[in-house]
Amino acid sequence: MKLIIAGASGLVATEVIRQSLRTKEITSVLALARRPVSAPAGTNPADASKLRSIVIKDYETYPEDARKEFSDADACIWTVAITPTKSQLEKFEDVVRVCQTSTLAGMRAMVEAREGKKFRFLYMSGLQAERDQSKRPRVMGEYVLMRVSRLSVGVEKKEDC
Repeated sequence: MKLIIAGASGLVATEVIRQSLRTKEITSVLALARRPVSAPAGTNPADASKLRSIVIKDYETYPEDARKEFSDADACIWTVAITPTKSQLEKFEDVVRVCQTSTLAGMRAMVEAREGKKFRFLYMSGLQAERDQSKRPRVMGEYVLMRVSRLSVGVEKKEDC
């Protein structure tokens, strides 16, 4: 299995990379980030050889070499986000761009590169995420609902996940 980890230079992604490199079923890990990513400290050299770093300018546009890497990937764990605390310091449209627009652009690029083959995409949301979009949380309601918004790029999605 080839796994893409987006936002690979972040705290959560670093641990996801560490665990993925240790997992024998995962044969290749593609670390997608705005700066180079290397294997976490203490990683076995044999496991570290499964890691490939892809540097992109931003999460909304993907050069052809990145798309080519996506073509044989089986899944993605998306960890790119603005934390709830930091989101209060940013313009909401910037938060939407990072947490939603960029996510959809990345998912589209990956799905298109797969040319109709099955692909799993796991979006790591956040604290207090509300699945029921008709319920507005009292604290940071707009932010929380935006993070769980069910958007589609024309691929099958499972409602029970």
